[in-house]
Amino acid sequence: MLGWLYFLTACVLLYLFWNRQQQAKSMALKAVRKHCQQEDVQLLDDTLVMSGMAVRRGPGGWRLHREFRFEFSSTGDERYEGKVTLAGRHIIGLRLQAHRIH
Repeated sequence: MLGWLYFLTACVLLYLFWNRQQQAKSMALKAVRKHCQQEDVQLLDDTLVMSGMAVRRGPGGWRLHREFRFEFSSTGDERYEGKVTLAGRHIIGLRLQAHRIH
């Protein structure tokens, strides 16, 4: 009986982690879309790919830092890379690779 309780607890914790991960990715994608629109570049494939995750200490204490990469185009011919970094639920960095302006 105790084994099932541990198993169900682990399943619930995994689901909660996955759900938070999806919320963070959705928030990051929304910020990337807005930034690309402001910079007059096109977000390609409308996707983010997680490139890193770590627990780091900052001014507000320990936070889960997530890094996502994406691709964009300024002219429609080339692909450039961008990166967005989140600390917990806060975006702490959003960078675009140097690119050609049309």
